[in-house]
Amino acid sequence: MPTSALVLLALLAGGLLSAQGPILARLAQYAGGPVQAAIVAFSIGLVALLAVCVLSGGALPRPIGIARMPIWVWAGGLIGTSLLVLTLYAVPRIGVTAFAAAVVCGQLIAALAYDHFGAFGLELRRVGLRDVVGVVFLLAGLVMITGHQRN
Repeated sequence: MPTSALVLLALLAGGLLSAQGPILARLAQYAGGPVQAAIVAFSIGLVALLAVCVLSGGALPRPIGIARMPIWVWAGGLIGTSLLVLTLYAVPRIGVTAFAAAVVCGQLIAALAYDHFGAFGLELRRVGLRDVVGVVFLLAGLVMITGHQRN
């Protein structure tokens, strides 16, 4: 798939992530709270993934491979769970814009470090001044977004 198509899909995914907060907040009202909503959301996700796996002819996860993976790999599931629960608590209180801006800034700061140091077995990618300045501008945007109460 061409790089431009992947970037467009990532932009679409970002838009969907921004929709996730308000949708999950509404789910929490029906489910009985944020943690209950997270359980429902992950259950729906599990059913959807199982359907995709079956319909695509894919195999279920290999227990032997899971048993052999380093303990730090389990963090992938915990990070997703933590972000979902944080979304449920934060979006109704600070709004979608402030939450999304903070998450994106956090992602990019960490991404620069991961690329620079080749974290998690990634290929080393040189982080330059332009990258750092870009993140500084994003942080300035975060301050502008969160620096005042919105009506």
